[in-house]
Formats: sequence, C-alpha cells, structure tokens
Amino acid sequence: MLATPSMQPPERRLSDIDRFCIQTREAGQKEAARRVRFVASTLGVACVALLAALGAAVWQTNAVAQERDALAQELRLEREARMQATLAATDAEMTAATRALDTRVRSDIVDERMVEQQRRSAELARLAQDVERQKLVKADCVTPRSLAAGL
Repeated sequence: MLATPSMQPPERRLSDIDRFCIQTREAGQKEAARRVRFVASTLGVACVALLAALGAAVWQTNAVAQERDALAQELRLEREARMQATLAATDAEMTAATRALDTRVRSDIVDERMVEQQRRSAELARLAQDVERQKLVKADCVTPRSLAAGL
C-alpha cells in the first residue's frame, strides 16, 4: 500500500503509525504512572513496616534496660544485705572473742591474785612463826604450858 497524499494540511495529517505511537505513549505514561503509584505504595508500606520494627526494637530495648536496672538494684540490695550479715557475724565473733578474752584476763588476774594471796599468806605464816619464836626467846619459856600462858 502506498501512502496517498491526503487533503489535510501536513500539520494535521496523522498516519496510522503516528496514531499507534501516540496511543503507545499514552499507554506507556499510564503504565509508568501505575508503576510509580505501585512503587510509592510499596515503599510506604515498607517504611511503615520499618517504623513499626524500629518502634518494637526501641520498646524491647527499654524493657530490657528496665529489667537490667531492676536486676542491678536487686543485686545491690542483696550485696548490701550480705555485707550487713557479714558485719553482724563479725561483730558477734568479736563480742564473743572479747568476752572470752575478758574472762581469760579476769581469770588470769584472779589466778595472779590467788597466787599473791597464797604467797602473802605463807609469808604471814612465816612471820607469825618468827614472832612466836621471838616471844619464846624473850619469855625464856620452853614448855608448852608456859607458852600457852605467856601468849
């Protein structure tokens, strides 16, 4: 088929190919617009999903941090209670040791005083015998009766 010149001016004449290109271009623009809408909605959904995941991660991180802080506080309280129990046990041991030491020291002091008293008693007994001998010498009495009467 040969193209026959038409009666229309050259600006107004459209061939079948031109009309096909125009329709194809319009269809391409519609397809491109549809693809852009699809990509935009897909990206929107992806952004919403990412924001939701980020929110969940932040929430979980906060929950873990709160749990960690609670456990740290509990550990701190347990350490404090352990230290107080250790100090109380040490105080009880020190009190018992002090009492035992006091008892030993007192018993040592009492023992020393007892030994001193026994020594003093022995010394006094010896002095009493010396005095008795001196009185016997002064009295010049040797018999037990005279001793009993003179003393």
